[in-house]
Amino acid sequence: MTRSHNPPTGQGPVRVGLIADGDGAERLRAAVTECVLLHPLGQARVPIDQRLPAVPSYDDPRILLAESNLEAVLLATSTREDLTLADLAAEQGLHVWRLPPVGRSFAEATECLTRVRQLDTLYRVASWWEYVVDHVWHEVAWPENFEPRLSEVSASAPGPAITSWRAGLGESAGGALVDCAYAPLEALIAVRGLPETAVGAVGHYRSPLGSLPREAEDTAIAILRYSHGGMAVVRATWDLPPNEQRTVHHGPGATATLTPDEVQLVDPAGTAFDRRPLPGDFLAHELLRFAEMVRAHTRDRALAPLDRHLAVSALLDAIYLSARTGHPESPRKLYEVQKWPEPRH
Repeated sequence: MTRSHNPPTGQGPVRVGLIADGDGAERLRAAVTECVLLHPLGQARVPIDQRLPAVPSYDDPRILLAESNLEAVLLATSTREDLTLADLAAEQGLHVWRLPPVGRSFAEATECLTRVRQLDTLYRVASWWEYVVDHVWHEVAWPENFEPRLSEVSASAPGPAITSWRAGLGESAGGALVDCAYAPLEALIAVRGLPETAVGAVGHYRSPLGSLPREAEDTAIAILRYSHGGMAVVRATWDLPPNEQRTVHHGPGATATLTPDEVQLVDPAGTAFDRRPLPGDFLAHELLRFAEMVRAHTRDRALAPLDRHLAVSALLDAIYLSARTGHPESPRKLYEVQKWPEPRH
């Protein structure tokens, strides 16, 4: 039997528990501390040097989830464990916030969405695209009838240690493509929808002398083809500088470039005619948004990004499948196999 964790709307900060591993804890610690609408009651799995000060620490996350005063849980462990812990939290009547992707595969993601749609509580998977749209995307001076014909996604970041869950395939949805290219891929899906086909290749190309290679890929490249002849190129790598996340859309009259720092438009001659900065506080913004949703109990608003996250999972699966088969693969066929309605764009 679940308990009621939802106080009346607007009644103080949301009482949360944090369950995070080393990578996730490092990313969330500052954001949780700065969010005035969150009140941490406990933490689990957090390394000693990353723990929130003066907040009780639990060895077993299940004990934290059973805490009677808890309203919500913030999850930043492996993708596999986040799914399990989110289910346990939902059984306790807790609201859930977690990082993407939704699942380690498209099939697992659809199973998750099926369960989530039956919940009365909020289930939020963080969305970088919503953050971008809220801040600048709608304010940019787009040329009339701008439609990208060629898009480029480039993402690179330092790779994880061989012992990290991000380096394996049992705990994650993939390697460099999922790890450092996920946010640009979400933005690509939001602007252009799903491609008709994807051709992908992945590889392992480098590891320290004497160490084993990572199980997950160090590099991934994909060519996406859209209806009406549009195309996109995706490149994701670990350990190859410069570290970046960049999405470029080339269309009639302009080229748009989106990075974690800004959105910029240039004309065909290469002259910038609009440029809007992005503040560097995505996680803080996400947690604040989640707290406001919990207090207002805007469940539908919390669920809004899930269909887009599902489309990203379909694209990832198609790229990885193509890398194995050597043939173009359609992300749309995955919807057909799972008997799931295709997204509209």
